[in-house]
This record gives sequence, structure tokens and C-alpha cells, in this order.
Amino acid sequence: MIKEEKVPFETMVFSGITFKVINRHEAHTIIGDLTDFNNNKIYNVFEDTWRFPDYEENPIFLLAEEDVEMDSFEMDFSTEEHSDIFILGFIFKGNLTVAKLISSYDTDNSPALIVLGKTTTVNINLFGSVHYLGGGLQCDSLVGEYNHGELFVKGDLTAWLIYADDMLLHFERFTDVQAIISSGRPDVLICSNVQDTDGSVITVENYLPSTHKLSDIVDDAFIEFSSYGSEILGNNYLDVFKDGLSILDYDKKEKYSYADFRNQFINMVEVLSENEELKENGKIVRHISGTTYLFIPFDYEGKKYSQISQEISNGFSIRMRALWCHEDEDILLILEYLNEDGDPKYQWMNDENAPGIELFCVKNAAIETFEMLTAEVVEEDDEEDDETEYADYDSSFSLEEFAVQFGDYNVPADLVKLHEFEQEYGAESYSECFGLTITDDKTGIKTWSEEEEFYNSFIEFAGANGSGSSYAYWLIDKDLNNCPIVVFGDEGGIHIVAENTQKLIQLLTLNTEISVDFDKAYFYKDEEYYEESENLQEFHDWVKEEFNLDAIESNEEADEIVAQAQRKYKQEFNDFLVKFDIEISEEDDE
Repeated sequence: MIKEEKVPFETMVFSGITFKVINRHEAHTIIGDLTDFNNNKIYNVFEDTWRFPDYEENPIFLLAEEDVEMDSFEMDFSTEEHSDIFILGFIFKGNLTVAKLISSYDTDNSPALIVLGKTTTVNINLFGSVHYLGGGLQCDSLVGEYNHGELFVKGDLTAWLIYADDMLLHFERFTDVQAIISSGRPDVLICSNVQDTDGSVITVENYLPSTHKLSDIVDDAFIEFSSYGSEILGNNYLDVFKDGLSILDYDKKEKYSYADFRNQFINMVEVLSENEELKENGKIVRHISGTTYLFIPFDYEGKKYSQISQEISNGFSIRMRALWCHEDEDILLILEYLNEDGDPKYQWMNDENAPGIELFCVKNAAIETFEMLTAEVVEEDDEEDDETEYADYDSSFSLEEFAVQFGDYNVPADLVKLHEFEQEYGAESYSECFGLTITDDKTGIKTWSEEEEFYNSFIEFAGANGSGSSYAYWLIDKDLNNCPIVVFGDEGGIHIVAENTQKLIQLLTLNTEISVDFDKAYFYKDEEYYEESENLQEFHDWVKEEFNLDAIESNEEADEIVAQAQRKYKQEFNDFLVKFDIEISEEDDE
């Protein structure tokens, strides 16, 4: 039996509103049965002590039982008047209307925002906790930041801009949304009704890729550029949010509504059709950080088509295709979610004039793919080639520099050999999206648990794929040769992948990056889009000479290597994760 906490007083004023003060037991009766879109309960205020600490003095929730209107609402754990309390969350039973801004406290940790009625504001900026808006949301801009936060919105969503920066945003339905932009990868999920194989209609959540670039809709004054050259939101946009003003440029309507897409697309097809690479190879293709960009002409049922497509792997398996039928002069847009075999699992299809935002992502993908395929390519014999193609990894470090992150552990001899090979040939040049790294601050691992015992149980040593996953030794022995290798997924999930360094090296010979999601990690080579790495043959020869190991050629061979490691270590590893309150998948728990 959990002892019921006492509240220090009955009411409290925050942002000019008088709230009722309640403890976590009372909060549980209100929010304990709230569910996500897979019918899983969202909140456990007793067990989730990371988000709802039980070690702080005077932990409370603030409850508004009626509709609330306020000028601005910036959440905090306490107030100047009551600095000795700790606010776990704000619960609004009715509607919440805020004139200027709703904002969380901190990207790492924040009180939770839970609104059972409708939420209305100009700008809403959330992070640091799991937030729930149960009666719909109407706003100008919605920004979600950092992977310590998550948002669920049930009901109707009306917004000009949804911007996700490494934070999962879940929505039931879009009533009127102009633009969805994710920084780096798809982080926005939308529910869709699809027909199952038996004909029944089921509701599934799918990631929706970006529908625009920031510059298509945001005022240029608030756009910055990341170190990779991609557009990100910045330049003091929060100051504008706090004033209740918009960061959007409504004069860009023709751009963000794709008013001229037909002419743009026809022009893109004409330009790509004259490309010399197409004439030589029959297609133009680029594989960059887990995304495949493709232009290919083909014939179907006696008609000539040209297709511009983009496929996002890394556990997302989303393909967007825009097709031009030369005879009929029709444009067809197709959004597909693929199964592990690369076949469509769900599919949406319409012409370029179809209403709604859902197929805007296909238009955005076509334009982005055109830009990638027509970008200047440095010749392979150019001295700058390595810098251009392998910009994600800096492999110019010595063995001594690399060894620092291993502390008192000896770098395994097999890894030393791999370091020597990579120094000669370059990171990512021999296995897709793989490269050794120097990671001595454990920042990424600490996002899973900040308990010292946890993060000191791993040594990261390599990048695993193009979206930020990493390989690490799990330190269960003083000799790293006896320690298994795990992958930390950038999208969730920590999994055993190899028994030792040699087994990982053998996996790398498949020459395809690992896909990591919450349930599992796996290697999948799609023969249709496969492109051989520059130094793959040298790598295969080296692996055979150094370790007498044959290169693996199939997904099934890779699956078996991973399965062997999991049979040996998975149960022990799951028990370890559970000790730190890290959720494991049902598959892992079987």
C-alpha cells in the first residue's frame, strides 16, 4: 500500500488562476485511466517516479475544475510565494484558453500538462514530460522539443504549423493543419482508419513525414541552419511566442499550399529525364543517411511513366512516390507504409489536386528528392570525396584518442584491427552508415537513465546508422572480448545484437545499416535500392584474411547472428534494464 501524501494547503494561485491542490492519489483517479491510441494507459503517477518524483518535498498536482482563461501559461515546479512545493502536473477538467503562449518548464523535466477539455492558444511549446490534450487543440504554432517529452492530442487539431524536434507527437485527427515539419526524422504520428485483410476497419498510428520545409511557411527571420545545413527553428522565436505573435509568413501561401506543384513536377521530370546518369544507368539514385532518393522511368500497361520517389528506412519504412503519366498527363501521388519485405502494408493514393494535408508529404518528398538528385556530386577520385560523402563521422583520430573512452578496459584486439582498417579506407566507405566514434561523455546513454550504475555499464564506440543509433559494449566482464554488443536506438529500444566484436564485424559485411525500433533491431538489405559501398570488396577480403569469416549475403544470415546473441544474453539484459525502470517490449519479455 502506497502511503497517501498530504497536501500543504487547499488552494494555490499560479499564473493568476486559483487551483485546487491535490495529491497523486487524487490525480490518479482523474488521469490514471487516460490512454494512448493503442489503448495503453499513459500515466502511472505511483511508478513513474522519473516524471512524477516521490523524493521531492510537498509533491502536488494543481487542478482546475472549471474552464480557465489566462494571458500566458509557462509551467514551473514552484512559485516565489511557495518555493517549498513541487508541482508534478497541471490538470484542467474543462477547457483551457490562453491568449499568448503555453510552455513547459525545461527540456529535461517539466510538470505535465493535462487538459480534458479543448485547448486554445496562439503558440504552444512543449517538452520535458508526457502531455495530454484530450478535447482537441486550436493554435497557430505547436512546437515539441527533445526526446524527454511526448504529446498526445485527442479530438480535432487545428494548427498552421506543427514542428517536431526530436519529440514524439501523437494526433487523433487533423481538422485543419497547414504544415508538418520534423527536424531530422518523422516524429509526428497520426491515426488512420485502414481496412484489414479480413475487410474490417482498424485504426492504426502511422508516422507522417514532413510536408514542407520551414522556409515554405515560417518567416525567414526565425530560420537557422544546423551543422548539416538543414533548416531549424531558432533566432529567438520564443520571444515572439511570449508576446503572442506569429512566426509564420502568411504571404507564402502559394508556396505552402503547393499552388504551382503541377508545373514544378513536370519541369522536374523534364530536367531529370535529360540527366546523363539516367542515360547510363536507367535510373538516378542516392542513398543518404538511411533515405533513398530515386528517379526512374518505366512502362506499365502500355503507358510511359516517370517516378520521383523517396523511401525512409531506419525503422520507419515509409515510401512516397510521385508519378507522371506521359500519355494521360496525370500526376499520381502515393504514400506507402511498408512491411519488413518491402511490400506495401498501407497505402494512400490520389492525384495532385486532392484536398487535405496527408499527401503534402509526397509533394515535399518529390521536391526534396529532385534537389538531392540534381545537387553537384564530387567525383570519386576527388580528394574531397571523403569529406563530402562521409561527413557524419570524423575518422581522423588516433588509436590513443579512440582508447580514452574505454577507461581502464583494454580495447579489444579485433576492434583495434577495425580501427586500423577504417583509418586506411574511411568511415562509412565499407559498410553503410557505420563508423567508429569517440563518445566519452555518455550523454546519449544518460537519456535512458541517469543512474550511475546504468550509464557506467556501457562503452559506446561506433555509430550504427544514419539517424543516430549507436553501438556499445555491455560491461559484464573485465575482458571486453567476453562482453556482448548492444545497439541504442535513436527512436527507442535497446537490444543485444552481437556476442562479440567479430560477430559485429561479420554483420557489417552485409553492408546495410541496422534498423532499430522499440520491439527489435534487425538488418534488412533491399535489393531494389541496394548500392555497394566503395570499399566493400576490400572489407570482405580483409575480414576473410584477418578472421577467416565469410561475408554474409542475406538478411536471414544477419538475423541468425543477432538471434544467437539474444539467445545467450537477452534474458539477462532484460532483467538489467527492468532494474532501472526501462520498459522492454512484449517480444523481449516472452
